[in-house]
Amino acid sequence: MSAGPAQDVTVTGGSGGTTARLDDMRAGADVLSARAEEFEAVLVTLARAEADATVLALAASPVTGAALEVACARFFARSAGAGLRIRGIASALRGCADAYESADALIAASFALVLDTAANVAGHMVRAVVFHPVTMLVVGSAAVQGLVVGTGVVHVWNAAKDAGVLEHIEQVTGIDVDEVAEHGAEAVLGVLADGAVWVVQGAGEHSELTGAAMEHVLPGFVAGFVGVPPGLVFTPADWGAIPRDSQTLTGFVLAGLSPFGFFGDQSLLPDPQHRPPVDVREVDDGDGHGRPGGASAGHAHAPGSVRALWERQWAQSRGRDNGRVRVEQIEGADGRRRHIVYVPATTQNTLRAGRETTDHTTNLETASGRRSAQHEVVRTAIEEAGVEPEDEVMLVGYSQGGLVAASLLADEEFRQRVNVTTVFTVGSPVSDFAPPDGVDMLSIEHEQDLVPDLDGARNADTADWATLTVDLDEAEQREALAGKGWSQERIDAAFDGPVYAHGGELYDNTLTGLEESGHPELAQWQERNSRFFDGPLGSTHSFEGTRP
Repeated sequence: MSAGPAQDVTVTGGSGGTTARLDDMRAGADVLSARAEEFEAVLVTLARAEADATVLALAASPVTGAALEVACARFFARSAGAGLRIRGIASALRGCADAYESADALIAASFALVLDTAANVAGHMVRAVVFHPVTMLVVGSAAVQGLVVGTGVVHVWNAAKDAGVLEHIEQVTGIDVDEVAEHGAEAVLGVLADGAVWVVQGAGEHSELTGAAMEHVLPGFVAGFVGVPPGLVFTPADWGAIPRDSQTLTGFVLAGLSPFGFFGDQSLLPDPQHRPPVDVREVDDGDGHGRPGGASAGHAHAPGSVRALWERQWAQSRGRDNGRVRVEQIEGADGRRRHIVYVPATTQNTLRAGRETTDHTTNLETASGRRSAQHEVVRTAIEEAGVEPEDEVMLVGYSQGGLVAASLLADEEFRQRVNVTTVFTVGSPVSDFAPPDGVDMLSIEHEQDLVPDLDGARNADTADWATLTVDLDEAEQREALAGKGWSQERIDAAFDGPVYAHGGELYDNTLTGLEESGHPELAQWQERNSRFFDGPLGSTHSFEGTRP
């Protein structure tokens, strides 16, 4: 195993997060209040004893009795109000915690109000300009002229070519005009492609700006462009018909492109009870990752580490045309059965809903809060694998897999049927699907990865949800890939893509580095959920889903 790169990690949430610290303040306030009650009860008991004449009679002499009275008076004088002071400290602690949360919420709401309103106004202004008669006349004239000029250029070019003019130029000057034109077109397309890569990489590297744009600017602009008044964007009820955030905007994209053959049959207001049709079948991996009804020779035991958990997760989509949902049954030392459900990542980069369910249609359906085909694959896999309602379940997902896993927890029906107690996601846009109480969730993300930012927000800071955001060091990542035997050409290609930071190989390096360095949040999460990391596998099942 190659060593992972050094890590620059930002931790949000978890046991050391802001919410956990505020909870600690409130817990401390509760302790102080309880101590104040105990102290006041002790004072009442002492006061009764001091007022009892029989106690005073026990004094050896009148002088001793007088001294005792003076000492008691001094004690009660100094103790007076102590309980109130302790209660005051407790109230101050609670007030500080509440004030912090209120101030944070107010700042976030004000920021959202300003961005949404400005974007909405901008959308109205652009619509007014675009559909103004003068604008339409100018644009229409320019389009006609461009069409005429383009047609003329093509006609002249073909005529010159048919007449042998281009060949004559090449004979006289040695210049291949066809080749020059082809290289020129390639250069233009190359510049455009490089520009697109630069924009996407920049968006990933500036996640705060990207998140604000996805969550506020784009939805607000679209709402303004389609004519939604600024105030209506902030109404509590919109029936899903107003683009107010990244989730509702994604629904608009689905409904808008569906008539053109993209993303299947979609509507602006989907039926919440609709379940996409999908055929699910159990498959034999045939590659050492498991077989129906039994544990594979290579994986006869629970994953012994978080990195082993990741490796099994990655195998469900890596190099596959269609991802597979894998369910492992772990026989615990306490006699209980537990299950790990691995939900695969995207395998098909197509905008049309094909037979494979791990595609972009599933991505957008899930991100918009709708039921996707992959939801149904996971549900069926859990049923067919024999998971009982009382069995503990861990959901694991990379990219799309994490999105599907987290979104399933937002489904009350699913939670009633499946006892999910922990979730592990890698490189997934899951901020819209915070885990419910009692679910211990860990998310790993790269700072430069655009994909986790596509939902427009940072993951919530809660005690039950820790997010480790790793700032990639390209030099160290290259060294780690070279340690795996990668050629320089292959390493260069890994960093050329627009979403290079989303690559599984880089996340593999990251998980290796986090584990080898003994990162405390990672180690604590594994320790809290150690029951999933030890024990023999009773059975494994793998499932694939296809659309009819």
